[in-house]
Amino acid sequence: MRSILTIAALFTVFTIYAQKNEGDFHLDEEYNIQANGTIDLSSSDARVFITGSNRTNAHIKIDRVVKSNGITFGSGRFIVDVENYNGDLKISERSNGGVTGIIGYYSETYTINIDAPEGISLTITGDDGDYVIRNIHGSIFIDADDADADLVNCKGDQFGFRLDDGDLTMDTGSGSIEIDMDDGDVNISNAQFNRTVADLDDGDFIVATTLVNNGEYRIRTQDGLIDFTVLGGGGQFNIRHDDVRITTDAGFELREKSDSYSEVTLASGSANVDIKADDGRVRLKRR
Repeated sequence: MRSILTIAALFTVFTIYAQKNEGDFHLDEEYNIQANGTIDLSSSDARVFITGSNRTNAHIKIDRVVKSNGITFGSGRFIVDVENYNGDLKISERSNGGVTGIIGYYSETYTINIDAPEGISLTITGDDGDYVIRNIHGSIFIDADDADADLVNCKGDQFGFRLDDGDLTMDTGSGSIEIDMDDGDVNISNAQFNRTVADLDDGDFIVATTLVNNGEYRIRTQDGLIDFTVLGGGGQFNIRHDDVRITTDAGFELREKSDSYSEVTLASGSANVDIKADDGRVRLKRR
């Protein structure tokens, strides 16, 4: 009888703890930031929305809600720190412990909404989250695992992305961009890049950009499609390939072709485009 009572008591304690929801967190505050300052954000498992406008400060709203029903093992508290230094903002999570096991139901809803001046820059580090960024015109750097990034009307001139198992979408872009991705697709339209460095494994690279004279464009993929649309300008395309099918629109001239190398030119420009593709397709188009 004593053993039965002990087990029942343990179940009661765990159930009561499970409903404390110590992982819940809410923040709704405004912070000073320079018009051209930087937001440094570090988060995990969050849906992040960052929007730029003509506002003069940053409004940060964070909501994390944990729901559980049953028995959870482990404990912990979740806090987000916001620090202001030299006109920049640093936003970082701080947690103590966490749930290590569960019998029953557990769910987490975690959103970060940031409204900020449109001239700011972003440095983002994340894990298992998605990012929607609108109207931010400074530099943008994202280093995240298992995350999608969607950029809308971001008119800065310096971009960097390191993503695993996620997709990148941009409706415009200019200046320099560097991309390092595994198992993800890239889709960029209406760009004016003068420097592009992209390294993808098992993903498609679809870009439409103007080629800038003497611009540098280096693209490498494995087991994927390279779909390169030239919106203006021209240059030389040096394609190193292995078991790859290459197709081109009218206006592209094939200068050299072998089993492992093809050279294609497009008049009206002096850009240099280096492509390396394994086990995929290369399509060169112009609009």
